[in-house]
Amino acid sequence: MRRWRGPLLLSAIILLAQLARLSPLMDVVSGQGPTDARLVYPFTHVLFAPFTLTADWLNGGGAQDLKGFLLWAAVVYVLARLMASAAKGQPARDPTGAAGQVRSAGAPAWRRETAAAAAFILGLAAFIAYVAYAPRPIPRLVVADAELLILDVHSHTALSHDGRRGFGGAENAAWHARAGFDAAFVTDHNVFGAAKQWRIDAPARPPRLLDGEELSLFGLHLVVLGNLEAIDNAGYTGSWDSTGALIRHLASPDTLHPTPYTPFLVASLPEYWRSHWGPDIADLVRWGVGGFEIWTVSPRAMDLPEPMRRAVIARCRLGRLTMFGATDMHGLGNTASVWNLTRLPGWRAMGDPALTAALLATFRARGAEANRVIALRRWMPASRLGRALAVPVNAAWQLRATSPGHAVALLGWVWLVAGAGRALRTRQRFRGA
Repeated sequence: MRRWRGPLLLSAIILLAQLARLSPLMDVVSGQGPTDARLVYPFTHVLFAPFTLTADWLNGGGAQDLKGFLLWAAVVYVLARLMASAAKGQPARDPTGAAGQVRSAGAPAWRRETAAAAAFILGLAAFIAYVAYAPRPIPRLVVADAELLILDVHSHTALSHDGRRGFGGAENAAWHARAGFDAAFVTDHNVFGAAKQWRIDAPARPPRLLDGEELSLFGLHLVVLGNLEAIDNAGYTGSWDSTGALIRHLASPDTLHPTPYTPFLVASLPEYWRSHWGPDIADLVRWGVGGFEIWTVSPRAMDLPEPMRRAVIARCRLGRLTMFGATDMHGLGNTASVWNLTRLPGWRAMGDPALTAALLATFRARGAEANRVIALRRWMPASRLGRALAVPVNAAWQLRATSPGHAVALLGWVWLVAGAGRALRTRQRFRGA
């Protein structure tokens, strides 16, 4: 019975977590689970729950989360090896069966532990590669309200200098469709045209790819939504004043080259937090920035301290500024862990130019009420102690947020691994007898 204590304990934890279930989604502003949106999981996502759920969490986290995961994985490995060594108890007898003869434990044990450590490191590296590159099954957001548009405001293709090779407009659209998005702005770094090419190659095929661009300025990345051509940022990157001059120009109607709408400007994470926190934020608003990303899925951006996130949310509420979540998809990682929900009656009947204009008008008119940011639930600690415990606490939260199907799959994996380990130990004993 002692050998089954571990699987029994894990099974009890999984079942207890189901009794205290949480929504796997949260509204980033309110912290509550949305009642009008849910996740749909492919069968293979449920079947391989230990791997897919962990990959989803890592894809949605920051650099500190990845470091914490690696550290806790090493701690669990060391504890597992110590427990396995203690469970063996007495040293093994000589395989020849001679009474009173004991096998030399030094060299074989050293080789055994070296092989186990190498297997652990290789397995961990393979899993990280799986998290970053594998086209695995992912959750998809769905809503019942036909007037809600599921939107992404910040994504990339291979045209960006840091975009994954081969991740073009078609691949960007396919990924957004798998994740449940109805529309997405393609905002390549200082490059324009991927969304327009998608509309030429695949007219009227969902999801909608809308025009945008991400400008590199003075310590700032500025997401421009709705521009009709590439924006020349040369000469505006050398100082904060020059950056302000370009922002003021973009935020003002162009009387020389009139367009159906003025682009909408969004300050992107992590740059405004890392480089321009404080009075510079007020400058951005005064110059014409109309929105701020409050949840951006890139490793550095997700390290935004939670008190600062709450401060940005408060500023947006007071200043009638629109808040956004951004996938910042570059073709790496696979899980979408944040979505925007914008209420826009009649959006399905609109062409892409009309849809873009309606979205920008909604952001300007409704400000902080124009958009809801919905993310995969995760605990975002503010203290050092909290960050040290973020991995196990988030593991507990994830167990509470798993679907019943995932819970059954997790139980199956627990007992499959336990049974395989038991069979292997039995085989080794017979071989050594």
